Amino acid sequence: MSKPLVIIPSAGRSQRFIDAGYVVPKSLLQLKAPDGKIGTMVDFVKDSVPKGLEIDVIYHLEKTIGQADTVYQSLKDFPVDDSCLILDCDTILKTTDIQKLIDLLEIYDVSLAVAETFDPNASRVDQIPFPTRFVEKENISQYGIIGARAFKNIGLLSIALKRTMDRCAIRSAEPYLSMAINHYPGTKFAHLITQFTDLGTPQRIKESEWEIL
Repeated sequence: MSKPLVIIPSAGRSQRFIDAGYVVPKSLLQLKAPDGKIGTMVDFVKDSVPKGLEIDVIYHLEKTIGQADTVYQSLKDFPVDDSCLILDCDTILKTTDIQKLIDLLEIYDVSLAVAETFDPNASRVDQIPFPTRFVEKENISQYGIIGARAFKNIGLLSIALKRTMDRCAIRSAEPYLSMAINHYPGTKFAHLITQFTDLGTPQRIKESEWEIL
């Protein structure tokens, strides 16, 4: 299998950062890490990617209806048979965990990072390591998808995303990227991670001892 394309969706604005008074898009905020390193959220996520992979940061789309739509629109630019790794712009994983997700694509059609979490906004999986249900904001288990999802085939992912958006449009619901996993064919594996940095809200940045400059 060829090396996966790494996609970092960071289009749009975060309401919680707007409410806190920030005018710069969340992913482009300048941060200072606990070790003194300075960069944007996207810079830190990119630095966590294993060496030698192509990275596409998506913040050029003017209008989307959520992360699923952002990814769907962007995948049109890439060959349909490539694999891809989708990283959240505000969650930093260990490089070794990201590499593990890539390695798992040799065996499974989808691999995703999950952690024990009680965040009510998390995208849930029903079990690990072989999940069968992916549910938004329902506490079906203590495991939530954290920061990364890998797919073996961009063409199949595009189809799954389109089905997700069509179904959500009927219900006037927001189409989440993780919902597309339910429509993606093949085997799936949930890789349990224990270390990650969540920069998704101003409060979480403060709790992680990071600083917004």
